[in-house]
Amino acid sequence: MARVEDILNDADATVACKQLLECYNDDLDTEVLTSMPDLNVASASFLLQLGGKSADQVKDTLENLSHAMLIVKALRYKAIMNSTGDIIKTLGEVNELMANVDDVFGSIYNYRQVVDSRYGRSISLYNDLNDFMSCLQGICNLQSYVIGCIDLLSSLRTLMANVKNIGNTLLDFVTLLNTANQLGLLIMSVNTMQPSIMINFIARHCYKLKTEVINVAYDGGIRHLIRRAEASGGDSGGDQEELKVMAVCNQIFRELDVTSECSLRLVDEMVAITGRCINLRQLKNSELCKNMWQPFFISQLAEFMAKYKSCLLALYTFCRSMNYRVGENLDEHEQEVFKSYLLLSQNPRLRHNTSEQFAACELYAKRSVGLLKTALGNLESQSTSDRSDIVMMAPQLMIMGECTHAELQHLKIHFNLQAFYFKTICENYAKDFMTIAAQRLLPESKTVFMGCIRVLQQNNVQSMNDVAPEYENRVASALLRTVPSDDAFGHMIVEFLEKSYCCDTLHQHVLQVANVALQNVLAGVQNVATSTGSRLTLSDGGSKISLRRPTDAHHVNIRLQRYLMSLVTTIEPSFIRSVDRESQLFHTLQTCKSINLTERWPDDVGKTLWHTVSYVSSGGCNEFGWFVHQVLTATQHMLKMCKFLRENYFSQLPHNIRMNIFRRVSTHAISSFIIYAITVWPLEEDDKMSFLGVMTELEMELAEISNESLPKLESDYLLAFRRLIYLGDELFDMIKSPDFQTDVCLWLPVDVISLHVITRIVNNAKIPHAVREELSRFPLYKFMGEVNIHATLSKFHSTMLNYKSTTPTIPMFGRTLAQYLKGFTSLEHLLHGDLANAFHFLETH
Repeated sequence: MARVEDILNDADATVACKQLLECYNDDLDTEVLTSMPDLNVASASFLLQLGGKSADQVKDTLENLSHAMLIVKALRYKAIMNSTGDIIKTLGEVNELMANVDDVFGSIYNYRQVVDSRYGRSISLYNDLNDFMSCLQGICNLQSYVIGCIDLLSSLRTLMANVKNIGNTLLDFVTLLNTANQLGLLIMSVNTMQPSIMINFIARHCYKLKTEVINVAYDGGIRHLIRRAEASGGDSGGDQEELKVMAVCNQIFRELDVTSECSLRLVDEMVAITGRCINLRQLKNSELCKNMWQPFFISQLAEFMAKYKSCLLALYTFCRSMNYRVGENLDEHEQEVFKSYLLLSQNPRLRHNTSEQFAACELYAKRSVGLLKTALGNLESQSTSDRSDIVMMAPQLMIMGECTHAELQHLKIHFNLQAFYFKTICENYAKDFMTIAAQRLLPESKTVFMGCIRVLQQNNVQSMNDVAPEYENRVASALLRTVPSDDAFGHMIVEFLEKSYCCDTLHQHVLQVANVALQNVLAGVQNVATSTGSRLTLSDGGSKISLRRPTDAHHVNIRLQRYLMSLVTTIEPSFIRSVDRESQLFHTLQTCKSINLTERWPDDVGKTLWHTVSYVSSGGCNEFGWFVHQVLTATQHMLKMCKFLRENYFSQLPHNIRMNIFRRVSTHAISSFIIYAITVWPLEEDDKMSFLGVMTELEMELAEISNESLPKLESDYLLAFRRLIYLGDELFDMIKSPDFQTDVCLWLPVDVISLHVITRIVNNAKIPHAVREELSRFPLYKFMGEVNIHATLSKFHSTMLNYKSTTPTIPMFGRTLAQYLKGFTSLEHLLHGDLANAFHFLETH
C-alpha cells in the first residue's frame, strides 16, 4: 500500500493526516488503513489535541487537512478518468471482435452448403445403414430374450419334475432344498428380465412352484408336529432324524424367504387345535351342564392344558431346528451320500438369536393364554350367579398351570411361560378367591352367635359368666331359641378347603382365614356356655327318689356341645395330609373337640350314686353287718337314676360325648355297687342269685346309654365279683400266689380285695360273740380317722375310680387293715390259725 507521504507530496499535510490517523487508531484500537472501518464520528483524541492548541495552530492544522483532502479528491478524479478511457478502448476492441465472428459464421455457412452439395447422398446412406444396424441389434436382443425365456422355462420344468418325485426321507428333503435354492435363483433371474407376457407367465408358474415347494416341505417335515400335538403326545427333544428333516425344511423356508410366514402358519394351526378344547356353546346351552358347568369346564380346561403343553413341546422342537447344523450331525453313511450337496456342507445362514429363535413359542403361549382368558371372561359374563363362580375355580387354574409348566421347565426359552400364565389368568382370580374366603368365613363366624349376643346385650352382659346365678336360667331360656343348630358354617369351611386343596398357596390362606373364623366361633361358645349347665345336680336319692329334669341352662350347653361336635365331624375329614394337621386350624379344631361342656356331669352323677348307696351303711347296722336286700335296693335306685339320665340328659348328647359320660358313669355305678356288695358276707344261694340278677340289670341299663357293651375295665370288675361270690375259704389259698389276679381272674384293685378279705374275716362264723361286740365298739372307721364307715369306704371307692389295669398300683390299705385286726388280741388264735392266709395277705399288701 502506498504511504501517505507518497500520495500527498506535502510535508505539512502529511503530518496533519498522520496525527488524525493515529488518533483514530487509538480511539478504535485498530489499524484504520488496514481494517477500513466506517468513520461516522469525529476522533475524540484529535479534538482533544486541537483543544490544547492556539487558534493559529488549529487554523494551520485544519488548512493542512483541507489541502490533503483536495489532493485526494484530485487523485480520485484522475483515477476515474483513466478508468473511463480504458473502458472506451475495450468496447472498441469488442466491436471489432464481433465483426470478425460474423465473418467466421458466414464462412461456415458457405462451407456447409458446399459439403451438402458434394456429400449429401453419402450422409443419407450412412444414416440408413445406422438405422438398419439398430434393427439388427434389436432382433439379436429379442433372440437372446427368447432364449433366456426358453432356458427359464426349461429350468422351471426340471424343478417341477423334481418336486413331484419328492418323498419323506432326509435325502428327499435335501433334494428339495437344492430345488428351493435353484428356484430362488430362477425367481431372481425372472425379476431382472424385462417385463412381458412371457415373463409374467414364467413368474406366475415360478411362484406357483414356490408355493408347492413350501407346502411339500411344510406338510412332509413340519405337519407331523401338529399331528403329534393333536394326539397330546409331543415331546421336547425330537429324535435326531426329526431335527435333521426340520432343519432342512427351515433352510428351504430361508431359501424362499418364508420362514416367518411358515412359523406363523404353524402357530395359527396349533392355536386352533388348542382353542377347540374349550366349547363355550356346550357349557352355555347344555341342560346337563346348566347347573354343573364348573366340572365340565375343568374337564375341558384339563384337555386344554394337555394340548397347550404338547403344542409348546412340538413348537420348541421346531424352533430348535432353526439353528440346527445338519452337516455337523450326519453319520458316516449320510456324509458319503450328501457330500455332493454343497448346501449341507456349508454352515447354515443363522439369522436367529435365542429370543428370535423361540419367538414362535412365545407367540403361541400368549395367544393360547389369551384364548383362555377370553373364555373365562365370557363365562364370567354369562354366569347365572356372580363372578365368584369363576373365582372359586382359581385353585384349579393355578395348580393346572403349575403342573403344566413344571413339565415345561426344561425348555430353554427366555420368555417366562409360567409367570405370563399366572399374571394373565390366575393373579386377579387368586386375589379375589382369598378375598371371598375372608368375606364369607369371617362375617359368617361372627353372625353364628349374633342372636345369642343380642340376648346377652339385652340383659346388659357380655357373656353368661357375667350373669348372676339366680338369673342364669331365665337368660338361658331366651338363649335357647338362638343357639345355632345347623352346620352351614362348617360346610362353608369345608367348601373352601376342598376348593383350595389342589393349590397349596391358596390352601394355606384358607387355613389361616378358617382358623380365625373358628376361633370366633369358639369365643362365641365360651360366651354363651352356662355355668349351671356344666353341672348335673340331682336329689339325694334314698327310698324316695325325686330327680330333676334338665333346665334350659343344661339344654343350652347340650346344643352348644352338639354344634361343636357337628363342626368337628364336618371339618375334620378334610385334614387328609399330614402337613394340614400341623396347621393352626387343626389345633383349633382339636380345641373344639376337647371342649366338653358336660365334662363334670359324670362325676356329679357319681357323687349322687355314691350318696344313694350310702344309705346301706347308715341304717343303724354294724360295720360290715348290712344285708343283701339293702344293697339290692340301693342298686335298684341307681338303675332308676341311670334310666332317668339316659332318657332326659344323655340321649340328646353327641355320640362321642355320650360315650365319654357312659364310661365314667359306668365306672361310678359299678364301683359303688361292688364296694358295698363285697362287704356283705356270707351269702346264701338266694343272695348270690339276686346279686347276679341285679348285676345283669345294671350292666344292661348302662349299655343302653351308648348302645354298646360295657368297657373292659368295668366288665372285669363284674367278672371278678362273680368269681368272689362262688369262692369260699379257698380264696385265702388262692391269693397267696404273687400273680393271683391273673390266675384267679380277680381284676380288682388289691385294696378292694383287701376290703373283701377283712369283710370275710370280721364276719367269719368262728368269731365269738364277745369279739363281735368288741369289734362293734371299736369300728374300723374310727381306727382310720373317719366320721363313719361310708367315708372309710369312699377311700376304696376312689381307688376303683382311678384304677387302670395296665398301670401298676401300690396297695395302700392292706397293712392298715392288718394293724386294725392286730388290735384285737382275742382274734390272734384265728389270725394265726384258720385265717392265717387271709391275715398274711393283708399284712403283705
